[in-house]
Amino acid sequence: MPLTVRELRIGVACAIAVILIWASFIIFSRMGVRGLIDVFDLAFLRFAFGAVAVLPFILARPAGRRLGSLSASRLVVLACFGALGFTGFAFAGFARAPAAHAAVLMPGTLPFATALVALCVLGERISGRKALGLAAILAGVALMALQSLADAGARTWLGDIMFPLASLNWAIFTVLMRKWRINAIDATLLVPLTAFLLYAPVYWMFSTGGLAKLSWATIIATGFFQGIIAFVVSMWAFTRVVDVFGPVRTTMMTAVAPALAALAAVPLLGEPLSLLVVMGLCAVTAGMIIGVGGPPAGPAAGPQWPDAGAAPIHAKMRDIP
Repeated sequence: MPLTVRELRIGVACAIAVILIWASFIIFSRMGVRGLIDVFDLAFLRFAFGAVAVLPFILARPAGRRLGSLSASRLVVLACFGALGFTGFAFAGFARAPAAHAAVLMPGTLPFATALVALCVLGERISGRKALGLAAILAGVALMALQSLADAGARTWLGDIMFPLASLNWAIFTVLMRKWRINAIDATLLVPLTAFLLYAPVYWMFSTGGLAKLSWATIIATGFFQGIIAFVVSMWAFTRVVDVFGPVRTTMMTAVAPALAALAAVPLLGEPLSLLVVMGLCAVTAGMIIGVGGPPAGPAAGPQWPDAGAAPIHAKMRDIP
């Protein structure tokens, strides 16, 4: 069914919001782990504030509909990939590598990872235009890898490995959302709470008490951005964009976030851009511009998943409490 002009406008608006939030996420996360906040504490604040933000809306739902379109097993899978896996690898990378590296190697590799996962899970064909865009993005990542090797003495390479792994986790989350026809409201409400319930026991067993050393102002500001803006709001907006443009094209659109994050890192973090990083950013941005154009690709030939052509996520917006 063709999308309306209103739906397209909502999709574009949500895409812009995601790009700005993701760029800010890279900067503030790198800033946080360079300062007083431990990676494990930062992850706890992200999940705790996200859970607190969504809990009232979950409780307001009728008892029999609190899981919405999700089964308990699928909810755990989505939380493991879209929350725990993505956050764990991303924060581990931020602790070891500059923001510019994260900007290229995380949102930069996301289109490539999503295209491969979508091909395997949804049977979604990679068109020639998308393939050209992905090739440009891959070239940008290769340039970034050369820079990483040059900085290997500072263990930067270890952080650089973490960023593509974070992208892979988010790609799996994105495609499973499409395959299982999960609506945006259900995912936004239930994934943050599930992630907190899975992470909190482990955190409390191994915590070193780092949060006690932080001021309340730091805790609240960090938790509000990481848990509510960069987790809950970002997840809802991202799933709406996937609904409109599909998983592969969505992740190619968000590949513009690297340029914003890398440029912002210069004055905010004092991390200069090398020639290789600039070239990598240009290649990734060019790949995004090439890849998002043209008509959506159809399904690949051969066996198809029954729900490869998932219904629009927002068609179930009546589930809003």
